[in-house]
Amino acid sequence: MSDYILMAGDVDAIREYVFETSSLPQIRGGSELLQECEEEIRKRYGSYVLYCGGGSFLLQVPPSEVERIRREIEHIYLKQTLVATVTIVYEQHMPPSEEPRPKGSWAQRIRDAAARVPLDGGFAQRMLFLNTCIREAKRQKTIAPFYEAFPFGKRCERCGKRMTSAREPMEDGKALCLVCKYRDNKGRKREGEIRGKFNQEFWDQYGKNRTADQPEDLDHLVASARRKYLAFFYADGNDIGGLLQKAESPEEYKQISQALKQGTQEALFESLEAVCGTALDREEYWPFDIINIGGDDVTVLIQAGYAWDLAVEFLKCFEDEVSRRLPENLEWRPTASCGILIADAKYPVRYMERLATDLLKRAKKRAKEDPKNPKSAIDFLWLPSPVASDRVEPLLSIYRRGEGVELTARPYTLDEAQRIRELIPQVARWPRTTRHRWAEALERGVFQSLSFIQYDIARERGGKEKIAALEQVGEILNERGGRLITGLRIWQQTLKNQTVIWHTPLLDILELAELRAMRPDVEEEEGI
Repeated sequence: MSDYILMAGDVDAIREYVFETSSLPQIRGGSELLQECEEEIRKRYGSYVLYCGGGSFLLQVPPSEVERIRREIEHIYLKQTLVATVTIVYEQHMPPSEEPRPKGSWAQRIRDAAARVPLDGGFAQRMLFLNTCIREAKRQKTIAPFYEAFPFGKRCERCGKRMTSAREPMEDGKALCLVCKYRDNKGRKREGEIRGKFNQEFWDQYGKNRTADQPEDLDHLVASARRKYLAFFYADGNDIGGLLQKAESPEEYKQISQALKQGTQEALFESLEAVCGTALDREEYWPFDIINIGGDDVTVLIQAGYAWDLAVEFLKCFEDEVSRRLPENLEWRPTASCGILIADAKYPVRYMERLATDLLKRAKKRAKEDPKNPKSAIDFLWLPSPVASDRVEPLLSIYRRGEGVELTARPYTLDEAQRIRELIPQVARWPRTTRHRWAEALERGVFQSLSFIQYDIARERGGKEKIAALEQVGEILNERGGRLITGLRIWQQTLKNQTVIWHTPLLDILELAELRAMRPDVEEEEGI
């Protein structure tokens, strides 16, 4: 297409719309409605579409049609969801050409910050310019759909924000507003149906002759677990913007986008089959529900006991599946990061999403510690008791003991997470009393806990097996560098934010083993 301009769009406040309530049909329905908008865009403008998924899109359109297409896409989202809006920008002025600028000027500083992108008016520079326009347009947006709620009117029994609609019948005894009714109709499971595009595609690929049924709500999803904890699983590719900047033409951008989309979906499907496949043959309901697969990011609700295994499997598969689909001329090693928030199934899902996003950011920071050697990484947080917070950092203070001791070593790289995964089944079979004693001992400090655990092992039968497991914990720390404690190498002294601290992965392993023990297929040893 010789005469075209680039048009990019991004849905506003997409997660606030999808996770507005904690009802699984509402969450599933909100995601499905947004995917139907994307399907409509692909159907109407197929020859123009370079990428469309995960709430964003990129089109190459003739200049004469750009305003018409912008209005039509805005209408698609409003008609389908009633409240979701989309920010759309398109090229109106070409980016500045390569011209000399005075040293020290703001123009020169901006050019230096974008050093990886050749400022030659080519496709990569145009994309950089367009992405900047989207961010600026989102900041300037001031108008959104508004549904007035009178103080004397009955509120929706799902969102609690809008008034119920007298035109709509009650659903399961609940009076709903029009927005929630739309989501509920789209996401509520009916007999013999699979709800959600990606759930259906997974079932078509791996569900033949399987006996489990898709969960109708979150209570059904965690029904088979020994304790009703839910994990919010959120994964995303690392520095994908840098990968897309390597595209030198619309065709190459489309090829890279397809590689990411197909590789991510296949990686998730393979991981779910590997981790939860036996449960689909044994349990009444699936122990998971796929909320969305958007390009290189993934959102899944899953029983807590399966979450760590899924994260490790997904990151391994992501690296393999995306790598083999990328164009051979690109020198790029794809990696991803994952944030896992674990809480009671009654905990508000909107808080779980925000905390999982914070955890994902921490994992990405760990993944990029060495720019020359990027790695996949995982971070997690378990809330045994409900705490209403949308930030992770205050919640992590429970793992700090004074200025110099932290009872955790997370986030973990994929290699470290794989080693921990190999340890977890063994630790999960230990008596729960042993795991709890050791967790309490770690809270007493470095040397007190070391002495207690050594004594505890000496008086137990099967102590050699536990020593071997703790030696593997030491190997994880040894590869990080720093000073290891003598004896059982469960503590490490290292420098963090210019402060010397002791930290340990043992409490993380004990927590993950406790979560795994909640699975119906795990047997624990008898306590002594």
